[in-house]
Amino acid sequence: MPGIIIAILGLISCFFVYPNESFYDFVRRDAFSIPFIILTLKWSIAYSWEHIIRKDYRKVLFTVLPFIVLNLKIKVFTNQMSSFLPPFIDTVMINIIWTCVQIIGLCYIAGKKNYRQIGLVAGLMIYYTTDAPANPLNYFRFETFRITDIIADLFLPFLIYGWIYLAENYFNEKDYKNILNSKIQVISGQEYRFLYALVAFSCWVIIYESAAFMKALTNPYDGFSSHVILTRVIHFVMEVSIFYITASLTRNIVISRMNTIANHNGWLYFLHYIPVLNIIVWMIFSQKPQVHTTKSENAAFYLAKHEGGINNFIIILGVLFAIWNLYGAYQYNNYRPSAATAVLLLLMFAKLINYFFLDKGKSAIISLVVLGCLGACTQILALSVSERSVFVSTMAGVLSYFFLVEIFHPELDETDRTQLDETGIAGSDETNPPEIPEAIIL
Repeated sequence: MPGIIIAILGLISCFFVYPNESFYDFVRRDAFSIPFIILTLKWSIAYSWEHIIRKDYRKVLFTVLPFIVLNLKIKVFTNQMSSFLPPFIDTVMINIIWTCVQIIGLCYIAGKKNYRQIGLVAGLMIYYTTDAPANPLNYFRFETFRITDIIADLFLPFLIYGWIYLAENYFNEKDYKNILNSKIQVISGQEYRFLYALVAFSCWVIIYESAAFMKALTNPYDGFSSHVILTRVIHFVMEVSIFYITASLTRNIVISRMNTIANHNGWLYFLHYIPVLNIIVWMIFSQKPQVHTTKSENAAFYLAKHEGGINNFIIILGVLFAIWNLYGAYQYNNYRPSAATAVLLLLMFAKLINYFFLDKGKSAIISLVVLGCLGACTQILALSVSERSVFVSTMAGVLSYFFLVEIFHPELDETDRTQLDETGIAGSDETNPPEIPEAIIL
């Protein structure tokens, strides 16, 4: 419901886009322009939705009014002070700080314990996993309509309260860290429906956004050579960190749910990593009845030998793709021979050989991912290939590590082994996770 309202407001703002307006005029437009007011209204609704559901109108008022006033005020302030900022501070740093301040304030008004830590962590996650963070410098729409904007608006309240919920329980609930860091937790259908949707969507958002950022870095006038190298480095480190967090959480949640429902179908696990198709398997797994009730049962099921044809399928498919890429690199080398194309040809050949060793050890999977990254770097740096698709496919290749390890070499992490040692194989090791708020139930 809140996502639909916000998406409608986003569509309204499409009628107030001026494609012929210069970027400078667009940035300097008055704070009371219609697009900016609509953005502020959208985020006000998103921030206060939990209180609206609970009919706590006092907190709604305390949430909405300060945000509207401060958002409009900081827009005017930024327009006046932007030329006086130090050269090592750009809008990225301002946006990050402003978003975290908003989430900290939201957590404080909601009366959450450890609101500073929760707001900081959730604010960073929200900033990097939402398409247009609620800041005065990033409300621009240069196209009259874009489907990604509508999708972002639909998921906005879910992402805000989802990451606040995870951060809150991570800091306040002793056992909740184990749920997120384990592959053998007992996860109900409702928990899986919420957690997988949150982390998987966030993971692909950060892949897409990271690709845009890395593409910008290839610009000699906007890359690491610029005067704002500090914020560039911070931005890069944060995106890599959030990608790793969301990718590992996706793996843990899916494997835990598969263990809970006693499903070891590698094909269904594979579908969890395919955008759009993962919606189908997400709906199926959400409705499956629970089979195992303890972590010990999940661990025994996870460690049992499960034969599956997907292993050979992945190797064959990988070999075919490697041959196709090798042929393309060979043709390009004949057309435009150079040291860079020779290196790329060598990397493609190494990937081809590597696929035959995927089932021999985890090191083969690591080397496959490394070779893919080196190939992308060769294309970007030496061959001046900077299409966004190259960056997206590279990040997706890194994501495949979490999938391939579970298919070819599944093993319990140290955290899971420690938990099993503490509880014993026959002990009672059930956990009672906190209830999911109504504001983020899907």
